[in-house]
Amino acid sequence: MRVGIDGRVLLGRKTGDRTYTYNLVRALARADIGHEFVVYLDEQPPAAIRDALDGLLIHVRERPRGYLWTVMALPRLARADRLDLLHVQYMAPFVSPCPVISTIHDISFKLYPQWFTWRDRVVMNRFLPGSLRRTASVLAPSEATASDIAAQYSYPRERIFVTPEASGEQFLTQPDAADRARIRAKFQMPGPYMLYVGNLQPRKNVRRLIRAFVAARTQKRFAEQLILAGQPAWKCAEEQRLLHDAAAAGHVRHIGYVEDNDLPALYAEATALLFPTLYEGFGLPVLEAMAVGTPVLTSNVSSLPEVAGDAALLVDPRNEAAIGAAVAQLAYDVELRERLGAAGRNRAQLFAWSTTAELTIAAYEQTVGRVGQ
Repeated sequence: MRVGIDGRVLLGRKTGDRTYTYNLVRALARADIGHEFVVYLDEQPPAAIRDALDGLLIHVRERPRGYLWTVMALPRLARADRLDLLHVQYMAPFVSPCPVISTIHDISFKLYPQWFTWRDRVVMNRFLPGSLRRTASVLAPSEATASDIAAQYSYPRERIFVTPEASGEQFLTQPDAADRARIRAKFQMPGPYMLYVGNLQPRKNVRRLIRAFVAARTQKRFAEQLILAGQPAWKCAEEQRLLHDAAAAGHVRHIGYVEDNDLPALYAEATALLFPTLYEGFGLPVLEAMAVGTPVLTSNVSSLPEVAGDAALLVDPRNEAAIGAAVAQLAYDVELRERLGAAGRNRAQLFAWSTTAELTIAAYEQTVGRVGQ
């Protein structure tokens, strides 16, 4: 079987889509199962990406750009390479010479349109329903997301395959003292801190997190600051205002985008990861923090209980008082932190990209077998 994978997201900065694609294709390359995988790009990849794709075919077609690449270039590439299956994320081409399987990470734009820009709502709501009709199967990272897709789009549940994600290879080795010291120096963090990892947008609930953290720190007087790692995204004016006020008071710092190789030590040095988001298709930062033994506070909604199990402190993300109380508890309860840290390490070991690849290959095989009948 020859499978083509739309890999254009590999050429951008780290996002959840990029992290997924990067780790999946590397795991597929290592899977000795007799299938052939072709990664399609719209420009020549840098050396690091080409090295990461060792063992996979790479085909580049640079024109046209944007969505027209999906509509025009991708079907031509699939036809020229005689694919048995084409793997995309979200948007399938209008016409394909072979069956299409699509990864859908979440449908928050459908469930909570108020969190998104007008343009994003129009694009996703106009094109995704038709794309799903052209899609032979769907991959979802969690049972929660699979259920959402089936319910919201009346997509057959038996054609949705759950392929959970995992933390990356950089989290397999515990950061040493030198790496931890390097991170503290790089980001100028001499004291203790709690960490949030993710961009600034309404779904991430950062405004409630900032307010809850500041209130808890003011009342309980613990030493930790809140460090926000991630880029400003959309509709984050209120987050920026709160951040400015909290930073001026010495409670919160925003350090912006953090490179992959810096994340393990950044997590490891944190007293806890604070990730009380409103909706996640999977919630990869939860597993990343757990992998290095950092206690996790996260939400009791969407996929997060499914990912965290009983290895995290779960809170109602819309209840600022509950978030603040859990933050203070983590600041002062050493025994709780030790228990969650140990449980988190064990939990993270249940997830592996090799397993993701195995489940994905099984979905490929079943899809081709079903369509070919």
